[in-house]
Amino acid sequence: MRKVQALVAVLPFGTSLLGALFVSALFFSTLLLSTTAIASTVLYEHRLPPGFGQIVPDVSYFLDPSGDTSLDDVLKRSFEKVREYPPQFGYTDAAVWLTFKYRNPGDIVWLSVNYPMLDDVQIFILDEHQNLLSAYPLGDRLNFIERVLLRPEFTVPLPASESPISVYLRVQSGSSLEVPMTISEDVVLRQTMESSAWIQGLFFGAMVMLGLYHILIFLSSGDRSYLYFGGLSLTMALIQATLWGRSYQFLWPESPGWNDIAVSVLINASNFFGVLYIAKVVKICESHRWINIAAMTLAITSAVMVGLSLYLPYADVIYPTLLLSMMTFITGATIVIVRMRRGYPPAFAVFVAGLMYTLGSASYILGKLGVFNNSLLLDNALALGQLLQVLLFAFALSVRMAMDKELRERAQRDTAHAQALLLETEREQNMRLDQEVKARTQELREANARLEKISTTDSLTGLYNRRHFDEVLEREYERGAREGKSLSLIMLDLDYFKNLNDSQGHTFGDEALRQTALRIQDVLNRPADMAFRYGGEEFVILLPDTEASAAHILARQIWTAMRSEPVVMKQQTVRLTISIGIAATMPNKENSYYTLLKRADEKLYQAKNEGRDRICI
Repeated sequence: MRKVQALVAVLPFGTSLLGALFVSALFFSTLLLSTTAIASTVLYEHRLPPGFGQIVPDVSYFLDPSGDTSLDDVLKRSFEKVREYPPQFGYTDAAVWLTFKYRNPGDIVWLSVNYPMLDDVQIFILDEHQNLLSAYPLGDRLNFIERVLLRPEFTVPLPASESPISVYLRVQSGSSLEVPMTISEDVVLRQTMESSAWIQGLFFGAMVMLGLYHILIFLSSGDRSYLYFGGLSLTMALIQATLWGRSYQFLWPESPGWNDIAVSVLINASNFFGVLYIAKVVKICESHRWINIAAMTLAITSAVMVGLSLYLPYADVIYPTLLLSMMTFITGATIVIVRMRRGYPPAFAVFVAGLMYTLGSASYILGKLGVFNNSLLLDNALALGQLLQVLLFAFALSVRMAMDKELRERAQRDTAHAQALLLETEREQNMRLDQEVKARTQELREANARLEKISTTDSLTGLYNRRHFDEVLEREYERGAREGKSLSLIMLDLDYFKNLNDSQGHTFGDEALRQTALRIQDVLNRPADMAFRYGGEEFVILLPDTEASAAHILARQIWTAMRSEPVVMKQQTVRLTISIGIAATMPNKENSYYTLLKRADEKLYQAKNEGRDRICI
């Protein structure tokens, strides 16, 4: 890190990255502006009122699939009206002829074809009698110095004329065939050149400085995240500069062959660095191994495509390159979303970075479609989105570095406390042993409680069993005698249960007992009221502090519940009835709880003898 600080210290702003970015951006923008000034010396020094910088109107086109049609033959052909601006024809091997007419009684104006990636552009200017006035061979397959005006766009003068002048353009290219055209006066052309030079210089300077700065950090730290980011920043800067035509103007003006394949090589290189950067910065390898393998596979494929792009024609590799770019985007988005769902902070910064680029791209496209009014800012929205994306990528990397630093510092603090923790080991072990004994004791109590519950609960119905009933009845009887409170007992029996078992099977009989228990429990509302399975198909309900009349109401609810709804199990449905006996008493020491139980049993048998399905009290 000291090496990096030493290198950055030579800048006017010391170790400030923002200062370095500013100086670099200022340098490149000044360079572009100075070259623009040199190029503008070939313009005529007219002082015309600004504002004449408009899209070429009323353009017609003719598609030449063979590419062999001459100008004389084209003059005899019929042209079709271009319905949308700019004229776009996609990726095609055909030559496209475009024509429009203009009348300019004033001074010379300039025609610009604002797409520097076109391979072959020929412009012919004819008078009203179809006589050739001028011909300009242009395109990025010629050396840059051979252009009429040393600008990234293809710009030629249009002579002043009172009569209609016809302009014919023959365009053919291995790249996407798009022909945006504008006509500008001198002043407007100069203003456009200066404004675009400043913006493009600031963008390129900032992107290059960010890339080089992080590569220097990689050389010092050895962390490949910085290398991937630096490579991504530099390739994105070169891609945009190439699309602007600035790379051909400044970096390789005498290498049209390389300029023809540069975009495909750089796009594949940016795919390579981009997928490696995202996978590294959000640490996808630590959480999703297969996604990381997919990312590495895309990186290897991108590296192979870089090599193929150096030897194969642009038209042969552009479609696989675009497909690979889409796959890289989908994989990168998947990585970011997966890590965002895990709450990993750098993933959120990467997501916002992608959002900035998307917003910039959308604004640029909407401006080209005419949804927004064109402006200098809107024309460069794509570059602005790229710059914001790279800055946020750098922020994501810094967040991850801060997290790693925090982890290291935490480890150091843990190490510093290790000795103190060792001194207290014996005391903590004793405390832990004591806690374990208490925990074991508590577990034993809970196990005993579970065993107690098992021993007092009927496994079929979930109600208390007869053993527990005997204990509770004796206890409640004694309590009622002490407190002078009444005690009621309900005893009920399923009618014809034996016949039910014989006809429907024991499984259905068990289900009938379970559903009867559930309906009894639904009626009991007080915590003190308890239901028991007394044996077989008999149930008892113990109601402390309850008079006979209240017990009768409760028994009526149970009896009604059994009559109103049949017992259902799969395809079997049977309506059951019950017989109920009720006994109530005021407990005292002269009597026994057996008396209460005997009376309830007698009332149950009375209900059965009287025909069942009834309540006796």
